[in-house]
Order: sequence, then C-alpha cells, then structure tokens
Amino acid sequence: MAEMQIDQDLAQRLFFEGATVIILNVPEGTEFGIDYNTWQVGPKFRGVKMIPPGIHFLHYSSVDKNNSRENGPRTGFFLNLQQRDLQVLHWDQAKEEVDLTPAPENETEAMRANLQEMDKFMGPYPYDTLKKWISLTSFINEPLMQKLQPESGQVCAFSEVLPVLAGKYTKDRVKQNLPRYDTECKSYAEGLARLPKMQVKAGTEIRFTEMPKQMYPQGATPEEVTRHSMDLSYALETVINKQYSTNPQDVLGELQFAFICFLIGNVYDAFEHWKKLLNLLCRSEDAIAKHHTLFSNLISVLYHQLNEIPADFFVDIVSQDNFLTSTLQVFFSYTCSPAVDSTLRKKAERFKTHLTKKFKWDFEAEPEDCAPVVVELPEGVLMD
Repeated sequence: MAEMQIDQDLAQRLFFEGATVIILNVPEGTEFGIDYNTWQVGPKFRGVKMIPPGIHFLHYSSVDKNNSRENGPRTGFFLNLQQRDLQVLHWDQAKEEVDLTPAPENETEAMRANLQEMDKFMGPYPYDTLKKWISLTSFINEPLMQKLQPESGQVCAFSEVLPVLAGKYTKDRVKQNLPRYDTECKSYAEGLARLPKMQVKAGTEIRFTEMPKQMYPQGATPEEVTRHSMDLSYALETVINKQYSTNPQDVLGELQFAFICFLIGNVYDAFEHWKKLLNLLCRSEDAIAKHHTLFSNLISVLYHQLNEIPADFFVDIVSQDNFLTSTLQVFFSYTCSPAVDSTLRKKAERFKTHLTKKFKWDFEAEPEDCAPVVVELPEGVLMD
C-alpha cells in the first residue's frame, strides 16, 4: 500500500484518534481495499490505520495460488468504526476469506499495546477520497447496516447457490420427473430444463426490502388500480410504513447501500435492487408533494452517485432500455407540479440542467410513459 503524504502533526493525531483494522495472515498479492480504494498487499501487510469513525466497506479478492495475476471474485463487509476503535481479524486460509469472528479480548488488548510497533505494517487510510465516500454513505447508519447486510456478514460479488432439491443421482432425478443425464438433449430449452433449480445459500443474501407485488390497496376499484399503477405512492408508503416508519430517510440509506454493493462490491443483484427502489421513488407523484425533505435528499444522493460513474458506463449498463432517463423524466415531470414545495422544484430543475449538460440526456422529449398503460385488475373486479 502506498504511503500518503500528509502533515506530520495531523498524521500523529490521526494515528491515536482514528480507528484501526488489523487483518492477520492476508496472502501476498491479495487485492484489498477500504471504501473507494484498492491495493495489492505485500508480504508485510497487517491492516489499515487512521480510519475516520463511521461506516466503512472493506473488500478483498483472494489471489490464485497457481497464478498470482488472477484474483477471485470480490467479497466485502461493512464495519461501523468508533474513535480509537481496534478490530482484529484473521484470514481463513481454507476458505480464502476474512474470518469475521472477533478476536479474543486478550489478543485485541495485546495488539493495542503494540500498535506503535505495528505502525510500519499498516497502510494509512486515504483521506483524499474521504469526502467522496461520505457523500455516498451519508444516510447509512449502524442499525440499517446491520439490517441489510447478509447474516454471514460477507457481501459476495457472486452469490453462493445450492440446489433446491437433491439431484446428484439418477434416482433423485426420476423422483423429480427430470430426464436422465445420459439421454439425448434435443433442444436448448430442454437443456435448461434439465438443470437443477438453484437457490441462494441461506444467510449469504443481502437482505434488501422486498418490493410490493401488489401496487394498490385490497378491494381497489378498476379506476384505483389504474391510478396506483401509474402513481406508485401507495406502494412507496407501504414500504416506508412497513420498514422505515421510524425514519423514512432510511429508504435513501438502502438506496446508497445497494449502490455501494454494486459499484464497489460488484454485486449485480444490488444494481437491480437500486433500479427497483429508484423507480418506486421517482414514480410516486403524491409522495413527492408530501415528503419534500425525503425527495430533496434523494436528489442529493443521486447527484453524488451519478457523478461517480463514468459517462460511458451508462451506455453499457444504466441506460439499457433507457431506464434512468425515462425514470428521471417522470420524476422531473412530477416535481414541476404547483403542489410540490418550491424549494424542491428549484432543486429538481437545477439537477435536470446538470444531468442534461453532463450526460447530454434529453428530458424534454415525450416520455414513453405517456403510452396507454395496461394494468392487471384484482381477481373478481369487473369493468362496467
């Protein structure tokens, strides 16, 4: 890890006041990072020092034992560190991952007593990216972090999956009405059908809020079904009341958590959740007028998130099916309503101007959402 040039007095103060994470026995060549920074560790690496208090994401990719140039998928974990905090962890050689089991108290205290001796083996936290990191995690707090991260504590780029049913032997496949492995496969579809159904291993999935399957109240009339299918405020209020009734701003924390897991943790499912949650927020017309603080903060969150993604990245991922431009186009059409707080209206207009200038997005064209909407009616509801 490269040394950072900072004032000597500041460095000394940070050494004693900042948090320290010690990770012992990390193999040389492992890709290791904290927050927005990544390095390849050397033989003397023992961890990171001078970490500012708050939420941090530590991540790593194990090195291929046979090919030092090849690293495995990224894995990470969130920590909420306090002032002068000391966390002592160990590398699990068998699993090729950081063991998140806290070290015994006597080991931690022994490490604390020898911190100055270990100083040369510790990499300093890169303060030049701290402001950027804070802007991306401003709504993530300790309870929310604990609520969302997997029970295992490890956020993995590729989920560990297991078969839903046993299918190792022919007799197992016969019981499930699946064809034998040794019979001829006549089509691609048949080949897919032969594959066992898989599910994410319990305890390893990120515990994101489940989006409502029904976007309208029970017993809704056909007219209400149509309205709630276009204005998603009912669904958003359902999410807030069920998950975030104490602090509605936590929904923005979940949006940030998903973004970090995608952008830094390389978790594609987190990107899909980010899109779903953003879609729910941006298409909630009544809620935008009601929760002006929440949506003013949403603009700030999006401003920082979109500034951290290279412009050409949108062509490949974010702009597929024109998701982001069409979603924000609806949002901007809602924020210009007279029912919306004037401060929020002005902030949304400035944000739209910024995005148009930076990404050359056209928000003035007629939205695709103006096309007729076909909605599914609740069972038993008939049109007159």
